[in-house]
Amino acid sequence: MLAFAQNAAATSAGKESDTEVLRRAMKQARKESHGQAEQMRVSHDLLRKLPKTDLHVHLDGSLRISTLIELAKLHDVKLPSTDVEELQRTVFKPNYTSLEDYLAGFIYTTGVMRDAPSIERIAYEFAVDNYDEGVRYFEVRYGPQLHASADPGFGIRAVNLAVNTGLARARDEFNARLVASGRDEPMYEYAIIVCAMRMIFPGMSRYYDALMAVHANEPDVQIRQHASLALVYASIESRDKDGVPVVAIDIAGAENGFEAQEHTEAFALAHKHFLNKTVHAGEAYGPESINQAVRDLHADRIGHGFHLCTKDMIKSEEHKRSDGGEGFVNDLVKWVCDKRLCFEVCPTSNLQTMPGLTLNEHALKTMLEHSVGVTICTDNRLVSRTTTVAELHKVIDAFHLTPKQVRDIVINGFKRSFYPGPYNERRAYVRKVTDFYDRVVREHQ
Repeated sequence: MLAFAQNAAATSAGKESDTEVLRRAMKQARKESHGQAEQMRVSHDLLRKLPKTDLHVHLDGSLRISTLIELAKLHDVKLPSTDVEELQRTVFKPNYTSLEDYLAGFIYTTGVMRDAPSIERIAYEFAVDNYDEGVRYFEVRYGPQLHASADPGFGIRAVNLAVNTGLARARDEFNARLVASGRDEPMYEYAIIVCAMRMIFPGMSRYYDALMAVHANEPDVQIRQHASLALVYASIESRDKDGVPVVAIDIAGAENGFEAQEHTEAFALAHKHFLNKTVHAGEAYGPESINQAVRDLHADRIGHGFHLCTKDMIKSEEHKRSDGGEGFVNDLVKWVCDKRLCFEVCPTSNLQTMPGLTLNEHALKTMLEHSVGVTICTDNRLVSRTTTVAELHKVIDAFHLTPKQVRDIVINGFKRSFYPGPYNERRAYVRKVTDFYDRVVREHQ
């Protein structure tokens, strides 16, 4: 820009003051810079080749539909139909009427995840599907207690082992091919997040039914606390004794009426043993849910966080204050930004569980305006019928994202991951990914 200013001054000598020349030059430079920052022009091919993450994706919501049909026969799970198109029309739909409607399909997906071979297969296919669209790192989450039984042979650790066996097989196959090709690209890596459940009800799973039977005389809240503590204890063993890359704990399920602070003891145990914490919060409840996740559960990331700035959903009179909650929201936004918390944003899923919401109204716009750290995720590849490529394409088009914004969002997924390796290895991996990202963009210009 300085060279531009000097050039402009030379051609305007005697006509304008130095200050006027410099001001005009700077204005022109800003204009040119703005032109370079126009909306990123994207193609499916470019987005597929870019290295990506998916930090918020549920294994039991991301089966191949053909595999679901096949395993349903094996496990005697009665589906509404065995025709792919019919299931996509009636169960795994483009649009849903409510969160309950969205969750209805999980009774079938969890129903076929009842033994190690089935879970291993589903995990393997999940990893392959992610590779095929350029995802180089993911953190898949699931609730082991939804699949485990009370039998010693298939408890929480056995579920974690089955998932890890499938994921590791796919990773090793991909990385072997990459090494053999001689291409200078980032390796494929992954980690596992285990989910405790906010609510437990009869028939939810074999494990929960057994737990409720043993603790039949205890309050429901205490049973939920038993379950989340058991999950953390077993997952620490999975990591430390079985070599499974369990990196974090989460709580999932209905927020309203099942507050995060119920799980404080379990999350404190996770905190003590160096497990990261991510919490579904602000999806169907207001900013107070996010506040609880950060304050009571030491959350390092937030799942969804859609209602971060929705002051109308604040219920506590203390938080409403005298300004209707505006001050509380402002303080909360500053807090999560100061702590560099990352929000795992799932656009399609949010549109499907909040009928009437349009993409242009999505809270991602407000998050970006406040410089909240975000990464774009799929949530459920089958239930939401989406991919990481589709999610990125949607938000780029809807919010006219610049190349810099897209790069920041994508690379933020790697930077805010719970990468299971040593810190220096993690830094080298992020650097490798960043260099590869820039190379892919240059090749597509």
